[in-house]
Amino acid sequence: MHPSPAKLLQKHKLLSKLSGQVVWNLAEEAGADASQLEAFMDFFEAQKARAVALLEALADDPDAWLILELDEASPACPACTRLAGLAVPATHPDMPDYLPPFGLGCPLTGRPGRPDPAQVRAAASLPPAPVHRLCCDQRPLTLLLAELTRAADAS
Repeated sequence: MHPSPAKLLQKHKLLSKLSGQVVWNLAEEAGADASQLEAFMDFFEAQKARAVALLEALADDPDAWLILELDEASPACPACTRLAGLAVPATHPDMPDYLPPFGLGCPLTGRPGRPDPAQVRAAASLPPAPVHRLCCDQRPLTLLLAELTRAADAS
């Protein structure tokens, strides 16, 4: 039996600190209108759901690894670009430090998987994990809101 989603999210360095009210207020302060607020909240809930699913999958398989990948459609900071392709064993004590997103709008994603030999070798000396920040430096909230509005208008 899995812990509740809320309990799983407590392992995440960013999402454990954010409530729906906090991100709603953040978007309002950035000037989001009603449609942008709705799109942003959907985006935030989807990020939380992906994080929970990833944590569940890593917990289900002790041999799984966290594989980090970059969403090529979005700009990435140098720290996230450096982590793209990295694999971290699910059992590594610092694995929660490497759980994306590292900020709202972060283009780095994670999936459970099996590493290739080069990823196993690289995991012997993991680079420092980026600091989890409220918003991505390369995709600030105003840019993210504009992207979400364009995507909503296109659909």
